[in-house]
Amino acid sequence: MLLDSSNGQTGDKVTLLSPKMTFSERSLLTFSYHMKLNESDSVAALTVYRYTRLHTYDTVFFEARGNKGEEWMHREECIPAGEYQLAFVGTVGLVSLSDIAVDNIEVTKDTDCRQQNSSSSKGLVILIFAFC
Repeated sequence: MLLDSSNGQTGDKVTLLSPKMTFSERSLLTFSYHMKLNESDSVAALTVYRYTRLHTYDTVFFEARGNKGEEWMHREECIPAGEYQLAFVGTVGLVSLSDIAVDNIEVTKDTDCRQQNSSSSKGLVILIFAFC
C-alpha cells in the first residue's frame, strides 16, 4: 500500500483490508512501513485495526504518527485468536508533504508471539488485500 499525499486532502483515509480470516490461536503479525512526513505534520498516521463482522474497527493493534525518516521500519504485533479482518488505515497528512507505505505483511501462527524466525513458529500465512 502506498499513500501518496499529493492525491488527496488532509484527513482523507485509505484502507487496506485483508480477507476475513480465522485465527485459531494467537498469531504474530509482521510488516514493514515507511513514513516520510513533514516534521510539522500532526495529522498523518498509520493505524492497524481489527475489523469485525459488525463492520467496526474495534481494536487498535498498532498506530504510528510523525516522521520516521528515510528508512523502512519493521513491526511485530501479537494479534488474538478470532475471526476478523486486518485493516491497515493510512490517514493523509499535509498534502504533498507526507507519504506512507506498507509492505511485507505476514502472519505467523505463534501462540507465544515470539520472534518470527524462532523455532516455535508453526506456519506462515501471507495475506492478500483488497483496497476499500
